[in-house]
Amino acid sequence: MGAFDDRALTSGARARRRVGAWYEIVPPSSFTSSPGPVAAACVLAAVASRFHWGLFLAALFGALFLHIGTNVVNEIYDVRKGIDTITSPRASHALLKGRLSEREAFVVALTAFVAATGLGVWLIVERGWPVLLLGLAGLIGGAGYTMPPLQYKFRALGLPLVFLLMGPLMVVGGYFVVTGAWSWRAVVLSLPVGLLVAAILHGNEWRDISDDARAGIDTFSIKAGRRAAHVGYVSLVVGAYVVLSMAVAAKALPPLTLLAMLSLPLLVRQIRSSELGASGQQRAIAMIDLQTAQLHALFGGLLILGVALAAAAK
Repeated sequence: MGAFDDRALTSGARARRRVGAWYEIVPPSSFTSSPGPVAAACVLAAVASRFHWGLFLAALFGALFLHIGTNVVNEIYDVRKGIDTITSPRASHALLKGRLSEREAFVVALTAFVAATGLGVWLIVERGWPVLLLGLAGLIGGAGYTMPPLQYKFRALGLPLVFLLMGPLMVVGGYFVVTGAWSWRAVVLSLPVGLLVAAILHGNEWRDISDDARAGIDTFSIKAGRRAAHVGYVSLVVGAYVVLSMAVAAKALPPLTLLAMLSLPLLVRQIRSSELGASGQQRAIAMIDLQTAQLHALFGGLLILGVALAAAAK
């Protein structure tokens, strides 16, 4: 479908259309997977009485800007490769319908990456060269998700790298940025968070097996097949709860972090949807990535609350 000529629209209508296109290509509904890990790290920092508001906000917005840039670059290359079409489930139509040009989308992505880099420079000044390595990993990981030459999303490497980047890297890195120290507790806390972030991506790839295969790209779901993709999804979402339980049993995390178990109703919903999807009812997993993001947000919020209450109870 060609670009729509908006010259007949009023200036207000054009502005609303443009803002709507930016919202669609970003999109904010996916942001639960970037502020959550940083917030978890900073609650741990507060427990250690080493919290710093300025550094926390810089880390938070740095992660958010990296996420925005990654989302936009992903959208550009999904459209280029023909993965996203008008009929694709939950695909952004901002580029497909010409509400935003590819050049404008690149400007949005570049602006986000530059903003993240600017915040990173300040954090490097405050905390030294380890932040440079963390920042480079985040920047390369974000841009290289779908952008050449890495394009690791299309090489069946999305799941492990997203787990590492938005789990351990963000939580452990966020803790270091705020405190200037490393913490094994941050590593433990990052594992269930990373598993649920990976589950968001995996649900998306599982749902889109047919579209991705037609576009000639590789994902874990395509390589493993639909049955293994279903097992993989359930393993990721259930694994987050198993890891948390084991961490509490080993006294690596305080018992109050089990407040995250209050999100179990959403877990049951996801398992049920995945069972229906595995039985051939594709509609049951049409929104699986968004619903898994909701699970991640609730689980992460309750986990953070548990850490904070444990600290207050000391």
